[in-house]
Amino acid sequence: GFHTILDANVVTAITALVLFLIAVASVKGFALMLLLGTLISLLTAVAATRAILGLLGGFKWFANPRFMGAKGESIPRWAKIDVASRRRRRILLSVSTVMIVVSVLLIGFKGLNFGIDFKGGTQMSFHTASPRTVGSLQKILQNDGFGDAVVQGRGSHTGTSYQEFQVRTKHLTNVQQAKVVDDLRTSGGLQGQPNVQTVSSSFSSQIARDAIVAIIVSFILIAIFIALRFQWRFAIPILRTFFNDILVTVGVYALSGREVTVSTVAAVLTVLGYSIYDTIIVFDRVRENIPLMPKSTFAQIANLSIAETLRRSAATTFITLVPIVSLFVLGGQTLKDFAFALLIGIGLGAVSTIFVATPFLTVLMERSPEFRRRVGSEVIDEGVIARALRRGGRGAGRAEAVDGPEPVDGRPEPAPEPEFVDVSPSPSLDPVAQARRDKRRQRRRTRPHGRAR
Repeated sequence: GFHTILDANVVTAITALVLFLIAVASVKGFALMLLLGTLISLLTAVAATRAILGLLGGFKWFANPRFMGAKGESIPRWAKIDVASRRRRRILLSVSTVMIVVSVLLIGFKGLNFGIDFKGGTQMSFHTASPRTVGSLQKILQNDGFGDAVVQGRGSHTGTSYQEFQVRTKHLTNVQQAKVVDDLRTSGGLQGQPNVQTVSSSFSSQIARDAIVAIIVSFILIAIFIALRFQWRFAIPILRTFFNDILVTVGVYALSGREVTVSTVAAVLTVLGYSIYDTIIVFDRVRENIPLMPKSTFAQIANLSIAETLRRSAATTFITLVPIVSLFVLGGQTLKDFAFALLIGIGLGAVSTIFVATPFLTVLMERSPEFRRRVGSEVIDEGVIARALRRGGRGAGRAEAVDGPEPVDGRPEPAPEPEFVDVSPSPSLDPVAQARRDKRRQRRRTRPHGRAR
């Protein structure tokens, strides 16, 4: 598993490094921690975990395969999903395209609620002694000459009344700031001292530029790395997923009206690293299965690879989401915004790996000369299988005539029910058993006597 671990962690490290070199403010500290955490986890996964397993391997009780969950279980039926057949991948890629279009429309027409980090100005966060409506505080600011100020209620609320507010307006001088605070305390029930942040417009413009540059540079470096480690056809689906996850996550932000801050940019880049990490796990298994299944179509190889890695991906996603949900439920307001982006992005990344990246990879790989020949040499076709199944199985034997079971006493064995819509060559989805069966079939065909066909 070393190559898989290395490839996946390098992608996350690239994202963290770009974020550290380009970003400003608190994001730089987050990027440094992400980079250090990735390097340390890579070291522990490769060296420390292996050393511990080697140490435990000396004990007799550890030699039981069941202790490590090595029970020789077959792939569960729920993991055998079809995402790569022609009909399914058209549906899945069309759905993802619609989601991207809807997200772009939401961003264009509804817009994003940019925070002070991107717009500049003065931002106040404060509590009131009793619940107040947003309109009552807006009226106080309007009387002070700040009618364009944006007032938002935060936290728990009773109907339309809140006790926690955030006010964002243009840059306030010290005198203006003091007047607004006094009026809010007198007429708005302001409690305690408000938390005031002031950001110049030049600084906010720099943050916006840095965010865009960080995403573009990460995009280019990850594409080059994937093309070198795999091949260029593997890099394109990853970049397609890259855009899918970014646009849909930002579209959810536009729909929810949540504030977009520097922490949101950090969360989005973290999501990209995680999403590509998950995609590389699946693609690496695809790369391993290609030489093991020399007569299978790429759709069959892709479906098998998904089935073999689905449990791992589901477990990793669930374990990752546990602390993020804790941050979202129990964290402060800043952590809630950060956790919200991670929650949407990581869940979306796990889904897009299976239902976007893999079908798109299948489309590209089936256009390569090697897999185009395989598709042309197989009589297995979705239409043939569907018609055979509608006839009650009478045509199933003919549909599997080339790669199906050998006849016994002149009668063909009934064809097994296909695991996927496009029926993989081996119902057990075991490439080793498939290779053995191919060798036995070749020996029968080359015998001078017997039932050679």
